[in-house]
Amino acid sequence: MLDDNDPRRYDDPLWYDRVEADEPPGLMLNAVAYVFLLLLAACALVVKLYWLPNTVWYRLAGWIERRRVSSAKRM
Repeated sequence: MLDDNDPRRYDDPLWYDRVEADEPPGLMLNAVAYVFLLLLAACALVVKLYWLPNTVWYRLAGWIERRRVSSAKRM
């Protein structure tokens, strides 16, 4: 039965085929679906790695600024 509240449907590109199919998806369709999921995960990783130096720089700069402000308050 098709359920719109199924949390796994976002993780599984074949969720509709698994729920409503007369026969389960074949090996080739499963392989293509999971390769697609791996490609999506790789794209998300590339985006995170692309912004990583910027994120590290801003955190480091913020830490240095907070340290200077706190040391100036001590004097």
